[in-house]
Amino acid sequence: MNDNENPNPNAPKRPYQLDDARLRRLWEIVRDHSLMLGDFTLTSGRRSNYLFQLRPTTMHPEGAAIIGELIVEFMQKKDLWAIGGLEMGAVPIVAAVAVRSNDMGWPVNAFFMRKKAKEHGAKQLFDGWLPPVHEEEPEKVLIIDDVTTTAGSLLQTVHKVREMGYVVDTALSVVDREEGAAENLAEEGITLHALLVKSDFADLLKE
Repeated sequence: MNDNENPNPNAPKRPYQLDDARLRRLWEIVRDHSLMLGDFTLTSGRRSNYLFQLRPTTMHPEGAAIIGELIVEFMQKKDLWAIGGLEMGAVPIVAAVAVRSNDMGWPVNAFFMRKKAKEHGAKQLFDGWLPPVHEEEPEKVLIIDDVTTTAGSLLQTVHKVREMGYVVDTALSVVDREEGAAENLAEEGITLHALLVKSDFADLLKE
């Protein structure tokens, strides 16, 4: 695994390349189950003639297993022990990573943030587990999402996690649309990594 540098300094870093058989298989699953062509309005408000609808991939048995394994390896390399993101896109990813991390001997703390607090029970935005904050050496948290466009969902989570006292300087997306997410995160001191990017599907999008 190597974080190959992109000629564009604002592009997301790529911890894996498509010559990795696992990533190539993930690309196939995304192609077959998650790439849609048509007229769509994205979470960012932008219009697009294609859509990456990732839950059919992140909840696909093989897709979830591959994503979990790749992200755990990434977290091992970066010495990260906690992962989380915003509902709903991050939830199946966090679950897959938590299970796979235990199998791989690198058990991580996993959580997700709600878009608004529950109106019953504990009425929390946060759900899952993070260790108590140690002021001298606060936990570094990997923030993840299934698809990034402008990184609005990632930044919502980043701000909340930082307010809780944790450190966030690394984010990861399963698919980045290459439409400004990396630049917006860089302004917050965060490096975006992506398993796949829009240009990996360029030939299909041309069709």
